Amino acid sequence: MKINKTLGLFSMMLTSSIMLSSCGADPAIKSAQEFGAMSAQFRDNTNKLADDIYDSCIRRVQYYRTDINALRQQRNQAWQGCEQFNKPAASQARVANQVVVDYMEAIGKLSSDSVVSFENEFNNVETALKGLSIPTSSGNTTLPSSAVDTGKSIANFIFNWAAKSFRKGTLTEAITCTNKPLQTYTDGLEFAFREGYINGILQQELDQAKLYYDDYAAIAEAQNGAWRDFNNLTKESYNAIVPILQRRNAALSYITIIDKTANTHAQLAVLFLDGREPPSSESESCKTYLKPTSSDSNTLNSQGQSNLNMKLTPEELAQVSEILINYRNEVRPLLKQMEEDLKDK
Repeated sequence: MKINKTLGLFSMMLTSSIMLSSCGADPAIKSAQEFGAMSAQFRDNTNKLADDIYDSCIRRVQYYRTDINALRQQRNQAWQGCEQFNKPAASQARVANQVVVDYMEAIGKLSSDSVVSFENEFNNVETALKGLSIPTSSGNTTLPSSAVDTGKSIANFIFNWAAKSFRKGTLTEAITCTNKPLQTYTDGLEFAFREGYINGILQQELDQAKLYYDDYAAIAEAQNGAWRDFNNLTKESYNAIVPILQRRNAALSYITIIDKTANTHAQLAVLFLDGREPPSSESESCKTYLKPTSSDSNTLNSQGQSNLNMKLTPEELAQVSEILINYRNEVRPLLKQMEEDLKDK
């Protein structure tokens, strides 16, 4: 799957809504270009965070003392754990992120009747979501079962869209049908990254670095070390700890962006529902998007488009524009800070 055109939904919809309301003025084109740049940033940064599930583990290994045989054995066991558990978890976390961003790409393409292909197989997505397990000192952190199920529903939407060529008349129902699964999935994704990565892996790296330098400070003190020895240890420990804290800040920015993305999607769903009750995921129209694809794609297409050729009024277009411009203004500084915090990677 092509990762991270996460802001594709907002790029396409912002472009169409502003152009329709301002006759294609240059600011609309500029806004779309800005969304494209934001999407590229988010793609790169989320990849780095997923990869750091493994990289942080490897960095932690360097803070094991090797002057005692038992400690060397602990280091070797920790390194083996990185290879056996953290490395596959990093790959699975990439896929878990891709479910959100490829969904947004599909919605963005749907809004403009464009065609997109996805390089991954649905079975790969399902396997990754079920298998995602971030190892921590207190046990493994996995996606909640509700997030696995709704992630599969969103992945179904992506592949159904590609297979059945949904048209832009289905955009409003696609967003209202997928809103509840998206909220559940993003909640689960936030939980996994907060508990598994921030409170788990990064905290372990931080604790190990502190222990390493505290040990050597104690040794220097016992050996009547000079002030210069303690000063060097202080500088080294600072240089080791600050990047860990920066990656934690980057992960918090990521979680905030995911949360704001889900909230913006919910606002659009409310707007498109126009006071009606949200559709059930088991309704025939929603099954078109959320259930596994069928060989009878023509039947499913006709179900999906039977009552969806909704055109937004100028007032609704203005509301869409306001929602998405606010989203852009909130997310842009978070992306900038996230990129700054990840510069050392």
